[in-house]
Amino acid sequence: MPLIEKIFNPLSSFHHKRIYMYLKNLDIDKVIDIGAHKGEFLEKMLKIEKVKSFYAFEPQKDIFDSLNKKFSRNNKITLLNYAADKEITNKKLQINKLSTTSSLAEVNENSLYLKLKNFLTGSKSNFINEYDVKTNTIDNVFKDINLEKTLLKIDVEGYEMNVINGSKMKLKEISYVVIENQFGNHYKNNNFDDIKDLLLKYNFVISKKFIFPTMHYQDVLFKKN
Repeated sequence: MPLIEKIFNPLSSFHHKRIYMYLKNLDIDKVIDIGAHKGEFLEKMLKIEKVKSFYAFEPQKDIFDSLNKKFSRNNKITLLNYAADKEITNKKLQINKLSTTSSLAEVNENSLYLKLKNFLTGSKSNFINEYDVKTNTIDNVFKDINLEKTLLKIDVEGYEMNVINGSKMKLKEISYVVIENQFGNHYKNNNFDDIKDLLLKYNFVISKKFIFPTMHYQDVLFKKN
């Protein structure tokens, strides 16, 4: 495990606990975790007994293996080894040494944050590997599943709009969306205001913001109005 992960993991656990403490009081019975990684958010949400089913998307091969070993025996959880997107196809996933920041998005090579991250991870480039992954849409995966009282959590490193664009039918049913808003222009064609404006059209309003302890991003909770 890279040193930076050892530093960030306790902060991430604290951050997810804060979110969980707020979400546990909401009227939800399904959770869709897009970008589940090793189940850091999922692990907290499993403590909410009223949630009957969980769906976790994670495209990274080795990370998914860890996720599968940890949660495959839990019959409340459906694990999906592909990326959520606006289309059903295959795309190149770029793997970062800090695996929580692997992405399908095109990076901004001039980002000071990414340069700092590369320095801290001892990387000469933004990505150490890439390979094809399957993509699917929320609208397709859940076409026969009612998503009323559902929380959709999206953490996909600059690829959030693609996930939203593949969810337009199901956004009519979904009650809550938690989505990451990074401070800084780390990825091309990624503007949180565009995401916010689209969700507003689907009658969502911002309910709560959770700023990460290092203050380089926040998770924003949208609630169906």
